[in-house]
Amino acid sequence: MFDIIAVPIDGSDYGFEAADVAIEIAQKFGSKIAAVHVLEEFSLNSYDSEEDSGDEILAKITQKAAEVDVDVVEHLLTADPLRDMKFIVDQTRADLVVIHAHGANNNRFVSFDENNVSDTQIGSVSERLLRTSNVPVLLVK
Repeated sequence: MFDIIAVPIDGSDYGFEAADVAIEIAQKFGSKIAAVHVLEEFSLNSYDSEEDSGDEILAKITQKAAEVDVDVVEHLLTADPLRDMKFIVDQTRADLVVIHAHGANNNRFVSFDENNVSDTQIGSVSERLLRTSNVPVLLVK
């Protein structure tokens, strides 16, 4: 049913929750995981440190998936997550996307509830992916 499950992950606890759900689904359906971490195009940190951090994030998912015999293909890219996530997911040839309702950047919400993360908020990347994706998107809350 789902050959490839894309999991965009930013390294936040929210992202790892979504990865856990994706791994569980992949285990049940015999799917592969396309773990995607996007390095911001413009960052105050050095590219090397951002790349090292991205490699660590993806390695955590790969290791966790390997414990239950799920294959992972890691994708470490430099892009704008908001602008480019649909294109990135398309390139992974995913049949399903599993993404958390919000990620590490709590300043880019579609709605606000007194500036605190709430169940009614959806992050900008998740919201745009829900609107534009050509494949099903599972939003983890």
